[in-house]
Amino acid sequence: MNAPTRILDTMTELHRFLFCSAHAGHGQWLSAALREEGVVLQEAGRPAQLQQRIGDLDPQVVLLDFSGEPTGHADDPLDGGIAQATELAQMLKRVAPKLPLVAVGSLVRADGMKAALRAGVHDFIDMHSTHDEALDVVRRVIDHTPTVSVTTAPQRHGRFIVLLGARIGVGCSTLAAHLSQLGQEMSVGADPDRAEKTAKAAKANANKDDKFDSSLLGHVALLDLGLPSGDRLLYLNTQSQFSFAEAVQNLRRFDETLVHTAVSHAPSGLAVLPLPLDLGDMRSVAAADALALTDRLRAFFDLIVADLGGFSNPAFVASLVRAADEVWLVVDQSVGAIVSLASMLRDLEEKSVERSHLHLVLNRYDPRYGMAADQIAKRFDVPLLATLPDRPLAMLSATNQGKLIIDTARGDPYVRALQPLVERLLCAQHAGAASHRHSSGWLGRFMGKH
Repeated sequence: MNAPTRILDTMTELHRFLFCSAHAGHGQWLSAALREEGVVLQEAGRPAQLQQRIGDLDPQVVLLDFSGEPTGHADDPLDGGIAQATELAQMLKRVAPKLPLVAVGSLVRADGMKAALRAGVHDFIDMHSTHDEALDVVRRVIDHTPTVSVTTAPQRHGRFIVLLGARIGVGCSTLAAHLSQLGQEMSVGADPDRAEKTAKAAKANANKDDKFDSSLLGHVALLDLGLPSGDRLLYLNTQSQFSFAEAVQNLRRFDETLVHTAVSHAPSGLAVLPLPLDLGDMRSVAAADALALTDRLRAFFDLIVADLGGFSNPAFVASLVRAADEVWLVVDQSVGAIVSLASMLRDLEEKSVERSHLHLVLNRYDPRYGMAADQIAKRFDVPLLATLPDRPLAMLSATNQGKLIIDTARGDPYVRALQPLVERLLCAQHAGAASHRHSSGWLGRFMGKH
């Protein structure tokens, strides 16, 4: 991996850890343990195959499974994959000598530990330890790994927000469109001249032969991945010829030029990546690749809003949820939505998503409809982020004009309820760099046991 592919390392808090293993349970344990520091992308395969994947995903740390535990597959190697992990470590030492390697296994498994030691890994995670101890290991490795700084790279590292509708029809798509559009307008609207230039830049972007000031575009991006497909484009009165699936396929060449030429923009400058017209194209999009794309988008946008309302692949949804800075569960007061919310929370917990990572947004809220907002939040033990008022007439009137309610009634209660949420997202400060952590000596622990 050469220097240009590592530009993102210095521009986002989200680290990518590639775990090379066929053990699904081990991957889930690592994802839960390392969630505070980054996202675990799991890949299984021979070293030759994994070399290409490592180049595509550009991880900060590669985790190798030296546990020696069989997966139960018919083609399991006799040593539980230790030889394959050793071969992969040796290959990476040759092709990417600066890439940190961390072994995953057990301090009581002598053959795995000895193989990891001979392979020259940088540190070791004992899967019989606590999540905090595993987190300390990767933080220590990251702290001692030099990064490449590229001064010409865009200096953004945007927040990634996922919206999950409890079920189709609770208003998740409407919220996503309004939230991202208002975020774009508020990010440039403080300067009226800048806002006018942004509108002109978006029009120029529609005509690829015109030149435009690309710095005016790309403050906010909307990942239109919810169902029914294309609703957000309809609300934004925007068309797109470049889909999320195509962006993933072009991940290795996804740069500022592609952002401002291929990606569609609404008149406000809001960037939109929708589902492909043929939803079958999403079958070729691996969760790891989708995560790599969202990570890269952080370099070009201040805020990325992903609408996953109605998306039917639980593993895909869970992987993006774990990568998000915030996850908003969108629900209304109907019995069906409340039941669906309970089911969704169970599914997320099974995928190692912590409930403390979630926020509740109660849409179409009216106290006269029944259960109060604080009662719902308390019932599901999810903090209540906001209530958005029920405005069916104003919403339908705006939609029938091909507009958002932001455009037709800026002072509407729904817009007023959204404004503090957008301000909160745009003003949120990222945590500082991790403090220096001293080595705890995994080799010493191993030698002490043997």
